[in-house]
Amino acid sequence: MGAPGTRDEQTPLLSVVVPVYGVERYLDDCLNSIVGQGIAQEIIVVIDASPDRSAAIAREFEAAYDEVRVVENPVNVGLGAARNVGLGHARGEYVTFPDSDDIVAPGAYAALVASLERSGSDFATAYADEFGTASGRQRYWTTRPAVYDTGAEGATLADLPELVYDHTAWTKVFRREFLVREDIRWPEATKCEDVVPSMRAYARAAAFDVVPRCMYLYRRRPGSITTGLASSRTILDWAVQVRAALRELNSVDVSEAVQFFVEKVMRYEVASRIKPLGEADSETRTVATEFVAELLEASDAATLRRVPSATLTAALELLAGPEQEARHDGLPVALLEALRLTATDAAVVRPAAERVTASSAPAAENGPMVSVVMPTFDVDPWVDACIRSVLEQTMDDLELIVVDDHSTDGTWDKVLAWARRDTRVVPVRNPGSGGAQARNAGLELAAGRYVIFCDGDDLVPRHAYRSLLDLAERSGADVTVGGFQRVWTSSTWSDPRMYGLDRRLERTTLDLSPRLIRNRTCWNRLIRREFWAEHRLHFPTTPRGNDMLPMTAAMLFARSIAVTPEVVYHYRARPGGSSMTARLGDVRSLIGYFVQERLCAVLVADDDRSVLAREYWHAALGSDAWATLGKLMQDGLDHLAKDDRAAVSDAVAGLVSLAPFEALERIGARRALVFHLAAHGHLDLARIVWEREVGKRPAGASASISASAEAISTAMVDGIDRRLVGKLWRDDVMRPFIDVSHAWDGELAERLMVFASRVDQEVPLQSTAAPATREVRVAEALLHGESNDVWREAHRNPYRYRPKFVATVAGSRGRVLHLRGKGPVRPGVRVLRLEALGSEGKQRDVHRQRLFGRVSVNETGWSVDADLAALEPGYDWRLRVVVEDAFGELELPVRIEWPGGTSSLSVVRPMRVAGGPELGLRTFASGAARVAAAARWRSVRVGRRAKKLRVYRAVEWRILRARKNRRKAALLNASRKAGA
Repeated sequence: MGAPGTRDEQTPLLSVVVPVYGVERYLDDCLNSIVGQGIAQEIIVVIDASPDRSAAIAREFEAAYDEVRVVENPVNVGLGAARNVGLGHARGEYVTFPDSDDIVAPGAYAALVASLERSGSDFATAYADEFGTASGRQRYWTTRPAVYDTGAEGATLADLPELVYDHTAWTKVFRREFLVREDIRWPEATKCEDVVPSMRAYARAAAFDVVPRCMYLYRRRPGSITTGLASSRTILDWAVQVRAALRELNSVDVSEAVQFFVEKVMRYEVASRIKPLGEADSETRTVATEFVAELLEASDAATLRRVPSATLTAALELLAGPEQEARHDGLPVALLEALRLTATDAAVVRPAAERVTASSAPAAENGPMVSVVMPTFDVDPWVDACIRSVLEQTMDDLELIVVDDHSTDGTWDKVLAWARRDTRVVPVRNPGSGGAQARNAGLELAAGRYVIFCDGDDLVPRHAYRSLLDLAERSGADVTVGGFQRVWTSSTWSDPRMYGLDRRLERTTLDLSPRLIRNRTCWNRLIRREFWAEHRLHFPTTPRGNDMLPMTAAMLFARSIAVTPEVVYHYRARPGGSSMTARLGDVRSLIGYFVQERLCAVLVADDDRSVLAREYWHAALGSDAWATLGKLMQDGLDHLAKDDRAAVSDAVAGLVSLAPFEALERIGARRALVFHLAAHGHLDLARIVWEREVGKRPAGASASISASAEAISTAMVDGIDRRLVGKLWRDDVMRPFIDVSHAWDGELAERLMVFASRVDQEVPLQSTAAPATREVRVAEALLHGESNDVWREAHRNPYRYRPKFVATVAGSRGRVLHLRGKGPVRPGVRVLRLEALGSEGKQRDVHRQRLFGRVSVNETGWSVDADLAALEPGYDWRLRVVVEDAFGELELPVRIEWPGGTSSLSVVRPMRVAGGPELGLRTFASGAARVAAAARWRSVRVGRRAKKLRVYRAVEWRILRARKNRRKAALLNASRKAGA
């Protein structure tokens, strides 16, 4: 590196070409990172007629550092032409091309040049990180292959074909003689100038090096070249350049590199550019269509199976055109032809002449009563048990169609072995790929009067199909549904009440039993095959949730539905991450789920039944969508590429835009905020709020309060319903802020003052608060005061805002407890009612029950008569007091103390007490004294076992002995010190 004020006339080792246009904010950072590289270099700054102060900044560096040379273009010629101008001025043995708004990592160029000096390769590359987004610094999406972490010298494209993923120029240092010899120059008048030169370099290099280090920091910013790539012009540029790059790779005999390139383009680039083609001109659409056809022609089936199904379908629909007829699986015929996986494929074991389609199936008199369709894929450890459970049903009149999705383990061999032993087993190879196409293929072969589905890793109880068939025949229902049970290695779970499967119904509909819409699985229902064919139902090709749409449609279209509470299916929770449920957080699965859920929402909205819509949104937003989005949040967002983030947000927005306000309000304001932020592209803020909701982020931390305020403010800008804002601001900002006021944080107060003014524009805080309360004084200080005013109001009589409600049992009458609250109610708070939230197993707060009784409030406190008969036995009930203050209603926990204060509980489990009108309460206290004291209470009995009491007493004895030993040790130490 040359020092300011000196001149070095030696030929440089490295030429750094920096094209500059409109980057005055970032140019100083870029050039400072380059001049400090510690290598003999020249820095050629090409000012491409920049309209800002970029030229002046470059001239300042030229005056200060002797290696900096400024070249000015009289007119703007574009990035590619500017790089070529700089290459023409280069004198170094090596040359590299950073962008002028990015940063070069310290020592990066010295490390890459040193590698080239050792190996003699034509160029060297290393990985890059990106920054400038809310997710912080993370690996750039084209430099994620594992070789970037291990390194390689003297490699070729045949050795590392996966490197064609990286099309960037700024991650490479080239030998200048190599660029001249192979005539590698940057195309001009295009925004996709890196693709062809990079692929030509990989294809024509005799050898290249991979240095295992970060060499470059790529800045994500609005207004950069990589933004706004959805116009007709840029799509046309992209198609032309990528098409030329594909031909460059085809010119060398490295088929794996071609497949990696096709996968990269289809997976990450096609999806974002096909959607705008609907508004593109005819030339752009024609070129893009020809390019898609060329991609498909160059790819093999294995590559296309790794491409997201939604992207593949959109690409091939573009290729096929709107006139193409669609198959049963929802894909155009062109897709099956391109993959060479049509129904005539020899992979189907049964000959084509013997196949039975849905339209040509024989009548039930000539075929079985029930056709069981079982898709399988790599379920070798479980498939034997699954097939056995189906064949050992108490009814013999069935056929089992096993459609294997090209398993890579021993699954297919085991299926063939079963087919040789039992003629009811029909083995079939999937003519396409994925569980949806496997089910559709099985349906084409089904010959039974009824069809039912079973996954190859689950189990069917012995009497399940007989029970369903008898009920279907007796009721004449189109769809017959049974209960199911989820099975782990050491536990099980089921909640038939949640899905409306807790009682037998022979002739019902969704009007009479709307809760049935909550369950959309296909394996616990027997469906009349004529009904399925009549409504042209099929399973859509999607990575996850392919049974949601057809099952929702079946329940909506069914003229009659029958229900049995009997468990007819055991759903296995497989260990590891191989099952579909375990992959909830996978981006493809998440997008597939939300797309299918949106289609279900459209179906329900068209039905125009308000009660049904309420039950549907309870299952969609309150359970399934929340769990799916939560799995993504739990896995983290750092691994998501920019395109994946946009796709996730679009998918969430598609569903949330259809949800009525009542549905969002019912799931809770904080969860509604998570969905709103995710739908508007603020995934990192959504994750912060999600962590607050699930308890992974402490409510009282300054960072949590500030993040919550920022999330609410951002959501308001994006148009969140103002009715949610007041509750969110109260629960997540105002009250936690007052709670932590004893540990004053001036920066937090300053930030909240900014956010409060934004919130006040939509929801006036002063008008919603009662006068003369502490909350309104703090709100006024945040809105109109200074930091000192906020500090003074927050410190005035500090206390924790959320009161602890404690009640004592003052008496009882049968099953009614008279509860008396301890202490007066704070001014501004009104006690409304007493409620209980019921939980069963892992399902928390699945039932809400009001404990009827009039609430009385006086100067000394409050009291209520709680009718425990309203609590159903078998559930754990958490008691809550519902109060109202200046911000609205709020649920607070309540603890019941028994007489004498020796025992208390906040979770109760009612039990029927034989021989009396009382209703027993089983407590979960951990001490013998609490259990005994509760048991002595006259009208409320406590269920317990003698063994449990012995355990409690043993624990108590050990505690007392430990205390005694500690006292003895303390006295001994004191005596030793006194003697010393």
